[in-house]
This record gives sequence, C-alpha cells and structure tokens, in this order.
Amino acid sequence: MKEAVPNYYHKFQCIADRCNHNCCIGWEIDIDEETMVRYSAMDGEMWERIRHAISGEVPHFILQAGDRCPFLNEAGLCDIICECGEEALCEICTLHPRFRNFYADFIETGLGLCCEEAARIILSETHKFSMVLPQDVSLLDEERLFFARRQKIFDILQDREKSIKARFSILASAFGFDFNFSLDALCSLYLSLERLDEAWTKEIDALKGFSFDGGIFEDEAFQIRFEQLSVYFVFRHLTEAMWDGGYESRVCFVLMSCYYIGALWARHRAKKGHLKLDELADIARRYSAEVEYSEENLEILMQPDFLG
Repeated sequence: MKEAVPNYYHKFQCIADRCNHNCCIGWEIDIDEETMVRYSAMDGEMWERIRHAISGEVPHFILQAGDRCPFLNEAGLCDIICECGEEALCEICTLHPRFRNFYADFIETGLGLCCEEAARIILSETHKFSMVLPQDVSLLDEERLFFARRQKIFDILQDREKSIKARFSILASAFGFDFNFSLDALCSLYLSLERLDEAWTKEIDALKGFSFDGGIFEDEAFQIRFEQLSVYFVFRHLTEAMWDGGYESRVCFVLMSCYYIGALWARHRAKKGHLKLDELADIARRYSAEVEYSEENLEILMQPDFLG
C-alpha cells in the first residue's frame, strides 16, 4: 500500500542496547495471527523456544522477571533478531515505535513519542513538519476536507512569526476554548487515569502546587520544541475526527498535552537550572507512554467536557 511519512522519519534507527528505556520491558507483546501461523509451522530449537514462550487466548509472550520480554538478552538485544533475523518478529515488534493513520488509498506512518530516540528526533528537528502524499492517490471527499482542515491547523502551529503561546492561543480560540488550563485540575485529572509506572505518579504529585506561570511558552529556546510537539500530537490524533467530527476535543487534547508537558519541563528546569535535549525528550516520552498507549486514558482525555 502507498505510504506517506514525515520529513524526519528516515532519521530513525533503533538504538537497541544503547536505549535507556527498552521497549522490550514493561509492555505486553501480543502475537498477530499471521505471525502465530508462521511460528507454529517452523522447525528447530529456536522456534520451539518461541512457541513455549507464548500463552493466552490472545497469544502473547510470557514476560519474565522485571516484565522483560523472554527474548531480551543480557546485552539488551533481541534473541529472535540475533538468531532468525528481523523478518521473524511479530507485527507489533516490527512496527514499534511507529504508528499508522489509515486512508482509503494510502497510509501515513509516523514515529511514536514513547520511544526515546524518536522523541529526540522529533524535538530536535528544526525544519517545519511536512508530509508529501504519494503520487496518484485517490482521496475521498471526506479525506480532502480533512487534509485541508488539518493543514490550516499546521499553518497556525508553524507560524514562526508568532510566539508558540500566541499560536496555541489562536488555535484554542479557533475551536472555542482558551489556552488557559488549571495545572492543579490537570494533575487531578492525570492522577485519575490508569498509570503504568509509580514514578509517573510521583511526577504528577510533585507538579501539584508548582507555581507555573506559563513563561516557558514565551522562551525562545523552547519555541521549535513546542511546535514540533504540538504538530506531532495533531498528526497522530486528529485523523479520527474525519469520521466522528471530534475536532474540538482532539485539538483540546493536543494543547492540554503541550501545556502539561510544558509545566513538567518548567518544574524540572526550575529544579536543575537547565534542561538538556535528552531530559526534555525523556519527559515527553514518559507522558506518551502513560497516555498515548492506553485507549482508556485517551478516551477520557478526549471528552469534550474538558473544553474551556
């Protein structure tokens, strides 16, 4: 199928054993039907080991101590890749950290922020986000209208003649709400969600009561960082609005996420005096892992009740 990718997409390469937050730890790894059929048909010691490591009505790898994938070795590498090659991976392992937006005649593939290397690439990109549609694609009327509307949102967020705070305020106003969130209310909201890591709970608790004046949105050093962050969230989460009409709630989610990550960045900067790119990326990565990979959390955060 035809594919479109962001301008920074091909910079990504898994850093494997150099990764501080290995995606083979802490995540349930489901085996897709096609891969399961392939695993069931293969002979040999490694394939037998793979089959013995799978369980469940929905087939998945049985995680080991520390929620490690059974094929993540002590060197931080994947035994399946080392022994059988990347083509032996199941779909979720092959795709991660990528995500896909599906259309009638093509797909868009992006890099997910929950991967530390992807987060570094996204936040360090200085060129404006761009997508080039494949040649000779056929667009439905709904898709044509959606892409035009999404581009208007991108244009607002990428208007570098204005501060990012002004851009966020203009976008919020265009959809009927203010870029003026209550940090304490947001902390209470995020504490009500499903959480993967106790460290995230401590992060939220530490943010409650933090005196956040929003000055980081005027800081020149953070302008492009917030631009890339907001455009990423739009790119990843707006597509479904084409079918359910939920543009307002999704734009609110985008700006609410940027506001909250901005507050986290500001608190860490106040504590340390400065923040390096890797630290900014890690905070954004943690937010993504806790929020974007839980359908329940996304459903709650995209309710229109949070507008305003």
